[in-house]
Amino acid sequence: MPRYFLLFLMFSTLFLPAASFAVNLVHAQSENNYTLQIQGIAWNRSNLNVLLTTPNNVSWWDPSFLNSTLRAIGQWNDAISDFVSNYSSYAYLSNLKMQPTVSNQSETGFDIYINWTETSSESNSNEIGLETATIESNAILFCNISLAAHTSHGNSLNGIDMQNIALHELGHSFGLGHSNYTSDIMYPVYTLLSPPKLISTLDVYGVAVVFAWMQNFISFYPVEQWLQTSEVSSPIDISYSDFPVSSQNASPQTLANNPAIETLTLMAEILFHPEILSIVILFVVALIIIAIIPSKRKRKQASTAVS
Repeated sequence: MPRYFLLFLMFSTLFLPAASFAVNLVHAQSENNYTLQIQGIAWNRSNLNVLLTTPNNVSWWDPSFLNSTLRAIGQWNDAISDFVSNYSSYAYLSNLKMQPTVSNQSETGFDIYINWTETSSESNSNEIGLETATIESNAILFCNISLAAHTSHGNSLNGIDMQNIALHELGHSFGLGHSNYTSDIMYPVYTLLSPPKLISTLDVYGVAVVFAWMQNFISFYPVEQWLQTSEVSSPIDISYSDFPVSSQNASPQTLANNPAIETLTLMAEILFHPEILSIVILFVVALIIIAIIPSKRKRKQASTAVS
């Protein structure tokens, strides 16, 4: 019996790295406590032109990444439109829209620039999405979004991952910070192979706060006079909910991104990572030794009894 317990314990330890990588603890949280950070910066215009620059002749590029990011842009446009339809007090947001343009070379004259890299631009970072804004007097001049095809550990993103990460970074480009709610797209931690994410009423309400100048003023005026870095929560008349995704912007479900298959693929990538593979081999050797030694003892005892 102790031998079987030891085998179970060693198998459990073997798969512990994969489990700890893929599982996030989710704590119960009241909807009244959901908050979203506001960066204290804003655009002085509502029609935002987005340039998506695809890489040329690189082995890691997956064309589905472009479609995933275009769907993320469409998902934000639809969520803002749905928010306006449901809450007429924020009708001024109907003028806010992102217009995407795709190119295989860099161009100027755009508001938001999106590009892809093989891994994070920071060698010691595991960030798979990064947004940086160029500002003047807290007004956004333009911003850059970098999306990684792989984590720094070599794990690949699929189309759903890319759309989820693009949704998050586009939220930053609007002037949003992070949410404290683990299921919100603006939550700062992401687990690979997550299901498609949805934009919440809290996310779009945050956008409405950033673009509030469109409601009361004919023209934009300095941000520092009215918008401060802060946290916001939804007003009492706006309950937390997610906006549905249109069929046009929904992530396609294929065998390749089946959650079960992707989980097995991710576990295999983790287990065969050079830093982990040596540990796996040692465990396998130990298991073989544990299984062989008792068998030899039994054969020896049997041989002694016969003689």
